[in-house]
Amino acid sequence: MIRKMEELAMNAWPALQTKHYDGWVLRFADGYTRRANAVIPIYESTILLDKKIDFCEKEYASHNLPTLFKLTAESTPEGIDTRLEERGYVRDNVAALRILDLGQYVRNESQGVTIESQFSNEWLEGFFYCSNIVGEKTQLTAKRILDNILGAVICVTKQVEGKVVGCGYGAVERDYIGIFDIVVDKDFRGNGYGKDIMNGILGPALQRKIRTAYLQVAVGNTPAEKLYDKIGFKEEYRYWYRRLEK
Repeated sequence: MIRKMEELAMNAWPALQTKHYDGWVLRFADGYTRRANAVIPIYESTILLDKKIDFCEKEYASHNLPTLFKLTAESTPEGIDTRLEERGYVRDNVAALRILDLGQYVRNESQGVTIESQFSNEWLEGFFYCSNIVGEKTQLTAKRILDNILGAVICVTKQVEGKVVGCGYGAVERDYIGIFDIVVDKDFRGNGYGKDIMNGILGPALQRKIRTAYLQVAVGNTPAEKLYDKIGFKEEYRYWYRRLEK
């Protein structure tokens, strides 16, 4: 299950460049977001572990990026987490992948949302504003990542009195929809708008007969965890990052 979900998540938030190395997936996206700039040791490994880590450190240095590993309980080879720690990699940003059986989802109509099948300029502008993503280079990188998504997307924008106050999207693959970038403007949080955005994505997914929704949430992000609890998302597994402490 973990391998399948990790593959889906990589496709739903693609890197700008990807290199495969003896069962590991090295992802590069100009440093924008951890998950698009990390090593994913997901498949069987044959080369000696230290040799592989050395290779990754050189690759990321050549891109002027820190070396970052995204790990799960099934990362390969066995013992990689311990070895990274021994080499000075610190563990941080623990997150959970959660799953919702859409057969159990109770549909609620969302108010004040716009639902689109592409990343429109309005959606992008709202995403940048609500997420506080500034700078032309960073915004361009984010747009390029979103444009790299292969397959259908469901993009939702939440409006209050004509003002965009939140957004999010779902990426469809097989019988799954991945929920990403659920964000509400900091001045409008606590009003249930996140739930409106979620319902704006899950409702159309249900209509398309998609069976399962998944998302990733930082452990300890209490507001988000409470929202996903209410909707019915259940934790499937956790993942974490290891970064080289310099």
